[in-house]
Order: sequence, then structure tokens, then C-alpha cells
Amino acid sequence: MNNALTEQLNKEFEKTIKIGLVSTIDENNSPHITVLSSIMGKGTSQMILGKFIEGYSKEFFQKRPKSSFLIMNTNKEFWIGKMNYNHESKEGEDYINYNNQPLFRYNSYFGINTVYYFDLVKISDKLVLPMTKVIYNAILSKLFKSKYKGDRLKKAMNDWTYHFLSKMDTLTFISYIDEDGYPKIVPVISAQSASSSRIVFRNQPFREMLLPIKKGQDIAILGFSMTMETVLVKGMFSGFDKMGLGYLDITRIYNSMPPVHKYIYEEKVKHE
Repeated sequence: MNNALTEQLNKEFEKTIKIGLVSTIDENNSPHITVLSSIMGKGTSQMILGKFIEGYSKEFFQKRPKSSFLIMNTNKEFWIGKMNYNHESKEGEDYINYNNQPLFRYNSYFGINTVYYFDLVKISDKLVLPMTKVIYNAILSKLFKSKYKGDRLKKAMNDWTYHFLSKMDTLTFISYIDEDGYPKIVPVISAQSASSSRIVFRNQPFREMLLPIKKGQDIAILGFSMTMETVLVKGMFSGFDKMGLGYLDITRIYNSMPPVHKYIYEEKVKHE
């Protein structure tokens, strides 16, 4: 891990065509993942992002500054990092630059209305999504998910969410709170709906990044498609078995698509 941005990284991150994810800490001290493609670097020690729609993540990082990010380019190269929220601005050079980007400059409905600033803590070296291994693990998850159906009477996901998280081309990312108190984001492209209340995934190809997750820990999985369909599921982690398979038992589902961002399913769970 590195503690400074380079000019090359800043040029990479300022591209508008990319996957940008930010993980924050919600009111239950659990991870919350948001698609924020406006995230980019500034100088050597700051990350910035622009708000153009309302969502819970902005509230979360202002109350609990420890956050993390994942940025992936079209070549399936990605970087993950940790950052602390610092302040916001509704004017200035960055505000103007955001709103001059084609995506926002020619948008009749909304533009960037607030810029948020974060202090960079750490950023990884460049990582690459190994597609052969990703496809292999997705097939394994699909083949064995019937063994992990769980409570079939529990109806957490609606039909759309269940089928969306069963598609081979839906990208999935997991977040958990690391031992240092920061959320962490890891690609788990192999995640699959096993039932309407359970998501199964394998700890490959990024096993070392997933092993710190403890059995019974709260985790979140974001489903994301290149057509900008998204859904976020949260729940308890089972631990990994001998095959490297584990699952999330769903307790909450968050609609992260416009126009209304809100929880669409919540199970009453006691948090210590």
C-alpha cells in the first residue's frame, strides 16, 4: 500500500468512464457501498467526489469519516484505498471542473451541487481482475449454490433482485469493516443468489483480502451492471468452508438507483 497519489494515477482517476465505488459506515456500524463514478484524486494526498443525487452515503461519511474506495478502469485494472472525510464545498475550481464535464454540462436534469474532500490514508498498487479465474469461480458458485439455500420461507429479495444477483454478467463487490476500523471493498464477481435470503460467493481470486472477514461479521454486497442497475444487500457472514464458499444471510436491502434511495427490506436485528 502507498500513501500518496502520482500524476499518472490522477490522470487515470479523472476519466469519467470507470467504475467508482465508495464504502462508508452506516448507523449500525456496518459497511455501505455506493456507486460514485465522480471520485478522483487531487494532488498527492486528497480524494474528491461530486454529489449529483441524494443518498445515504454522504450522511454516513460526514458522521463517520473513515471510508474506502475502489476505482476500476475499462481494462479491468483497479485500485483500492482508504480515506478520511475532511470537508465539503459548493463553489470553487473543483466545483466548476466537475460541472464542465460532458456528463454534467449537458445534463438538463442535474449537475454536481457539492464537492466532498477526503484525506488519503492508503492506496494499493495496481491490481488486475483475472477474468479466467473470475469466470471459473462464478461457475463454481452457480453449480454449488443449491447447497446453501437456507431458510426458503424467508422472502427478502423480490424477483427482480434475485434474478439480477443470479446473472453471470452482474458485477458484485463485497465490503467489510477491517480491523483498523476502515471499510474495505473487494471484487467478488462470483457472487450468486442461492435463495431469496442468501447470497453465495467464493473467496477467490482475492482470497488474502477476504480471509480477515470473521464468521458472524456484518458485510455488504453490491450488485452492479454496466447498464447502471444496482442493488445493495447487507447481512451476516457465514465463514468460508473447505471449498472456499461462504454466504451472506440478508437482513437489509437498499435500493441505490434513482429516483428514491432507501431500504426496501429490513429485518429487525439486535446490534450489540
